[in-house]
Amino acid sequence: ILYTWFDRPLSLAGRVVLRSDDPLNPRTEIVRFDRPLLTIPHLAIHFNRAVNEGNPLSKQKDMLPVIAIVREAAEKNNMLLRCVAEAVGCGVEDILDFDLSLFDTTPACLVGLDGEFLTSGRLDDLSMVHGAMTALLETSSTKQTRVMAIFDNEETGSGTKQGAASPVLMQLLRRIVTCLGGSEEDYLRSIDKSFMVSADNAHAYHPNYPEKYDPTNHPVVGGGPVIKINANCKYMTDAESAAVFKSICEKAGVPCQYFVNHSDVAGGSTLGNILTSQIDLRGVDMGEAIWAMHSVRETMATRDHAYTIRAFKTFFDL
Repeated sequence: ILYTWFDRPLSLAGRVVLRSDDPLNPRTEIVRFDRPLLTIPHLAIHFNRAVNEGNPLSKQKDMLPVIAIVREAAEKNNMLLRCVAEAVGCGVEDILDFDLSLFDTTPACLVGLDGEFLTSGRLDDLSMVHGAMTALLETSSTKQTRVMAIFDNEETGSGTKQGAASPVLMQLLRRIVTCLGGSEEDYLRSIDKSFMVSADNAHAYHPNYPEKYDPTNHPVVGGGPVIKINANCKYMTDAESAAVFKSICEKAGVPCQYFVNHSDVAGGSTLGNILTSQIDLRGVDMGEAIWAMHSVRETMATRDHAYTIRAFKTFFDL
């Protein structure tokens, strides 16, 4: 949601690729500037009186950030590269390339009379990452192999070598079975007995826009984990897998709810059905109900995250 990025303290984070002795294996360093470096100032309303009646934005023109006041022409030469080189501790000439992105530096915080809401950047989908990792670390079942898979590039199509559409998960699962002394047949039998929870956040009911939601199957913030259903198979959920996850929630002692798109409003997709195109896993798509998905700051109920962790821990302990 582009306009949510205006007039905020922004900074840079990502990876920097440096020269090494082996051209096929350059050195990679992670960089993050913790102090605000940039801002994208909005045009004053005096120059766009109709801004509150709709404001089409050009990614090329309107979204350019400002980083500094350049006093001398020489200052702008390699300005950004010099900042990056200083942060990494290398020379500008050692930087071959980089992948850097902007992020909002405003810290996450609790909101509400009783602190019942959490507002933060990137809740979709780092809240699911945190919930799954917490559950994995706090359980110790030896009945089965427990796997947590986190994929990059979901919002751009998952078509990279590290995305869900790549064979990385399938290959890793095969290697796990092989390392345990199993055969290809053992791998296939393991897949047949497996169950996947595809965890990605869901759209919480927004009281200002009731017409955007299905009249009966709309989750609310604070109502528990959300089972996501789509008749066009954008999610992998079916009746059996929904029943499995509902039973997990019941065993964990947490409520669960359902999300179904309004029939006239197309929704998003997620990784579940991308993965099942390569691995014939049973599974369910679920998530936590959030407001303002894909805004620079999203909002969720704190109790939903606690519910989700309890459900994930129960799942890992089955």
